[in-house]
Amino acid sequence: MILDLKIDKNVQEPVYFQIYEQIRDLIASGALKGESKLPSIRALSKALGVNSVTVVTAYNMLEKDRYVYKRQGSGTFVISKGEDFLLNREQPMYFEPGELDMENEYDDEYIDFSISAPDPKLFSVKDFRQVMNEVLEEDGARAFMYQKSVGYRPLRDALVDYAANYGINCKSEDIYVVSGAQQGIDIMAKALVKSGDCVFVEQPTYSGAIAAFKSRGAKLVEVPLQKDGPGIKELEKLVRIYKPVLFYAMPNFHNPTGSIYSDRKKRYMLLLAKKYDFRILEDDYSGDLNYTDQKLLPIKAYDNNDRVIYLKSFSKIFMPGFRLAYMVIPEDIRRKAADAKIASDISTSGLMQRILCKYIQKGILEKHIKFLRKEFSVRYLEMVRAIKKTIRGASFFEPGGGLNLWVNLPDGISSQELYENCRDKKVIFSPGTFYFNDEKGQCYMRMSFAATNIDEIWKGLSIIGMEVEKLKNKY
Repeated sequence: MILDLKIDKNVQEPVYFQIYEQIRDLIASGALKGESKLPSIRALSKALGVNSVTVVTAYNMLEKDRYVYKRQGSGTFVISKGEDFLLNREQPMYFEPGELDMENEYDDEYIDFSISAPDPKLFSVKDFRQVMNEVLEEDGARAFMYQKSVGYRPLRDALVDYAANYGINCKSEDIYVVSGAQQGIDIMAKALVKSGDCVFVEQPTYSGAIAAFKSRGAKLVEVPLQKDGPGIKELEKLVRIYKPVLFYAMPNFHNPTGSIYSDRKKRYMLLLAKKYDFRILEDDYSGDLNYTDQKLLPIKAYDNNDRVIYLKSFSKIFMPGFRLAYMVIPEDIRRKAADAKIASDISTSGLMQRILCKYIQKGILEKHIKFLRKEFSVRYLEMVRAIKKTIRGASFFEPGGGLNLWVNLPDGISSQELYENCRDKKVIFSPGTFYFNDEKGQCYMRMSFAATNIDEIWKGLSIIGMEVEKLKNKY
């Protein structure tokens, strides 16, 4: 393509900005259509008689303002109208209210619907003390030594059988133990993502993942979710346009929406990953907490071509402060993952790994998960009832599992303003803005029942419902 651009070196306006303005105006007027390829940096710098750095600066400005995007190895292309909203904006580094400052936690007077870490009263200190004593008796001071970076071998062996319960066939060599899901995401970002690479994330999604990918200089593309996963045609179109290296997804009881990918869409994502050569980082956020008889398998269970990196955290089912998770990693990227893990913290706590290993081997973890399902299923049903009864005009998806409900507030109600009003009444939740890059999040709130009992659920939601009515009357 030849662009008819005029450069006036006698004016004060920098040359790179003149290039930027003229191409921007051509795009805005429709003279440059969506998916038009801009001239190469070398060709345009030669045609205009300017330094190539000048053209690079202009193209970077156009990309930052979402007029163009770069396709690795192919060049720079104009973004089609209606698709620029999918490119990442500057994302505030939000934490959920319950995680904002761990040293200054809300006192017991607060009813906290924001934090998805389970109620500490649900964990058996007696079981833990017994298991820890066994570990110390058997291993002594060895329990406090460094483990291999990939994890304590007996735990990895136990996790092979644990993963098989979810349809995942793997060997202990495939399993890496990490210090929580956040570290797992960060490790794969370091291992697979280079500056300028395109990474797909769901819209909405977990802000900690966004932070990890942006720290690597990734270009994020948000994929809108339906109740059963991304739209198939829309997803393939986005994949063709942006050519991602990675898709970060939570297919079962998604955080925050509770969405559950259909088996058809799980299989289709694998076909796309193979066809267009990208990986799927599957975050099994709360797949254990299924309150229905429907069997839900992870995408990894259908993966026959090593497209999926499976990440499973134990923070929702086993002592959140332990910070334990594991990944099932394809062989061809195992070395990169190991190097990234060593660069993060060398190895995960050997004592904690030994304790978790005992929990699995002795069947205590399985028993505890069954107990949590029973307890949380009651809280889930009460939360559903309470929202329907107390917040007039609200709507939400009922996932039948997980720890959260994603509530669409009545028209005109801002979740941020509602949050501030409720916080004054000692009730907190997560405003939707924590999970979106734009104003869409203002009309949503995420309600977690993990740390609240039934009385607190009804009391807290009664207060939220009253504050909603006050805001309705205000406007």
